Amino acid sequence: MIRLMVGNGSSMRQVKIPFWGLVLTGGAVVLVSLLLLAFLASLAVLIIPACLIGAGAAHWFGRRGDPRGEPIFTRRPADPNIIEGEYRVLDEKHR
Repeated sequence: MIRLMVGNGSSMRQVKIPFWGLVLTGGAVVLVSLLLLAFLASLAVLIIPACLIGAGAAHWFGRRGDPRGEPIFTRRPADPNIIEGEYRVLDEKHR
């Protein structure tokens, strides 16, 4: 038997735990840990290749659309007479 002191402050008491209870609890903890490890490993087996395939497809199809490799937002307009800007109303009274 294993004896543990349980309680807080003034209300301490001694609890006896049989050896088979300790072995059963330890076995349950090991079993749950192994099941969790197996579950996470199976998720990794599915998720890692899916991410690699997705990244490869994004890289492959992303290059096809723009052969120059320049981002869309930094390109100059095709017509030099087009001026892009932003319009803001600063004073609501003078609309």
